[in-house]
Amino acid sequence: EQTASNMPDIKAPLQKRALATRQRILDATLELLTKASIDRISTNAIAQQAGVNIASLYKYFADKHAILGELALAFGQRQSAMICDYLDAADPDTPMDQICDGMVDCYIDDSRGNPALVHLQRSLIIYPELQDACRATSRDISVAMAPFLERWGIDLSDRQLDLAMLCLGEVSTALQDLALSRDLSYDAEVIAEMKLIFRAYYQARATAQT
Repeated sequence: EQTASNMPDIKAPLQKRALATRQRILDATLELLTKASIDRISTNAIAQQAGVNIASLYKYFADKHAILGELALAFGQRQSAMICDYLDAADPDTPMDQICDGMVDCYIDDSRGNPALVHLQRSLIIYPELQDACRATSRDISVAMAPFLERWGIDLSDRQLDLAMLCLGEVSTALQDLALSRDLSYDAEVIAEMKLIFRAYYQARATAQT
């Protein structure tokens, strides 16, 4: 006789299957983005690529923009985590230029050689409203930057710091796309310009407060 203590747990496997299905849909969308822009991709195509029926797709996502929004959030979290890990491991006494260059390298290295992430980022430019998902992750970078800004003599309010991260993020997004304008191999000269912009921004901030 089955009791509460020995009854089989059927909820966990169902949850795992649901998570696996959602992930297949997300992965399928990324795969399709390497072949076509998001405006040319339908939910039917995504469902077919994922190997699920269209009803299953709509069970988890209202439309393709909802899928893209979740991918954008994951992308933003991924880039933010890479930058925060870099900053957390760096000595606050590290020269400003080196920290700025390292942050740019984090932006670039995350998507270098990954066509799916490159095309996802371009889709976010097409649909700017979806960039909010990426922007929401900039707060973590703001917190990680605090010891470096203190060392550089830069005193910003929370609002100013959040705005700085937002603006530098927008610049990075635009320049990453410019760096990839020819093919999927990053243009080193454009990346060098991005690093100069990061350096100049923090140097100007430091100079303004001396």
